[in-house]
Amino acid sequence: MRLKIIAGNLVAVLLVGLGSYFYVKSELESGLGARIDGEISSDGEVVSSAYRLHGYEFMQQVASRAQQRDIRLAYGALDQNSRRTRAHEQANGISAWFQDPSRGRGGRPDLVALTDETGRVIARDTDVNRLNNANLAQSLPSIRRVLAGEPAHDAWMYADEGKLLAVAMAPVRNDEGGVIGALVVGYDISNGMAERLGEMVGRKVAFVREGRVYSSSLGAPDTFNSALGGALSAPLAAAVEGNTSSAFQVQMGSATYVGTLRRLPLAASQPIALAVLGDRTEAMGLASVAGVILALMGIGVLLVLAYGFVVGTSFLKPLEAIEEGVLTIINGRTDVRIDVESPEFGGLAYRINQLVNMFTGTEETDEEGHTVNVSGNFAAVDDGGASARGAGTEGEGDDAELAERLAAEPEADYHARVYREYVAAKKAAGEDVSNIPEDRFIQRLQKNAEGLVAKNKCRMVRFEVVTKGDQVTLRPVIIR
Repeated sequence: MRLKIIAGNLVAVLLVGLGSYFYVKSELESGLGARIDGEISSDGEVVSSAYRLHGYEFMQQVASRAQQRDIRLAYGALDQNSRRTRAHEQANGISAWFQDPSRGRGGRPDLVALTDETGRVIARDTDVNRLNNANLAQSLPSIRRVLAGEPAHDAWMYADEGKLLAVAMAPVRNDEGGVIGALVVGYDISNGMAERLGEMVGRKVAFVREGRVYSSSLGAPDTFNSALGGALSAPLAAAVEGNTSSAFQVQMGSATYVGTLRRLPLAASQPIALAVLGDRTEAMGLASVAGVILALMGIGVLLVLAYGFVVGTSFLKPLEAIEEGVLTIINGRTDVRIDVESPEFGGLAYRINQLVNMFTGTEETDEEGHTVNVSGNFAAVDDGGASARGAGTEGEGDDAELAERLAAEPEADYHARVYREYVAAKKAAGEDVSNIPEDRFIQRLQKNAEGLVAKNKCRMVRFEVVTKGDQVTLRPVIIR
């Protein structure tokens, strides 16, 4: 039985637990996968727009610097060396201005240069001799538009330092408003820039040039480079041409990423692609919260085992005691009675004891201490109007003359006489007395007497047979 109780509950817990786990996990994985697949395109648009917005803000800052009077004065030097020196000083001053964290540019620029009206570099920051007289119009064609009077933003591959720069340019004008040169400020399109853009949407960002990752927040981009040269070569080519790719998946290490490719805005001179990638494996990892169901199921299994053992034992222990008692009685020990402390099986044990008493002719007391006759019926006694249940254990009274006579009677004679009178009265009442053995009757009589002596704190209690109608009972007589 114990195993059946445990097994039934255990199967129920396992079915509910495992069913809930697989259902919740499946729903979470499906929902999370669809969510990141659907969001990656909009996240790519957000990153692209953020880069464009920063670019326009960058142009405005450069334009405001290009309008400073000190910049114009640098162009008015009397000789070329003085002009270079003043331009170098102004470039350093502008570099320091951008380095201020309040400008929001993330540090000192990688390049600040002043050019003449043809696009040739007069001087740059940090080193007065570097880029001297270099014609930027050849390597950075968009500067021609700046020299025509419009600010611009572009990407420039600065070969001397091997850096891909995001540059903002603005025309420098004389007092009459004529364009006399250009201010060029550039920042490396670095891993740090990719990380800052990616943090806005919680994604990875990569800048791709000539089929390879130039910078990214990926850490080690080798696997992504392999994909760009293989399965993603067609989407990359389309992105460089200005077409945004549909969402794709790429395996990088143990993680699967979903991403999109698009042309980097404000970078007309360089075919640069912007890749925005979301870690699909990490997003799907949220489905692991379904594992809580397994943990709770495990706790449920332990509780079922403990509960099943306790409850099963509470059922089996009294049943085993009843079985052992019945077997003892069957083997001849008719004086043995079953005693179990169990609300479920106490009644059964009591009825078995009653059945044994009936077949052995043994009188017994009920739960209130009243004596029950061998047939199991309760008798009443006429004791001056009082009623009693049992074989004469209530209705006690004091009768001095009767008490003196009963006390003087020898015990053996008294027991034999009471037995004869009781059996005779029972026969007269038409009851079967074959199941009332004398030894059992006397044993019960003595036991009841002992109980009444203790109860009444008297010297002795003896009984007399009383018949009232068809009821035969034993009336106790108190002897002080």
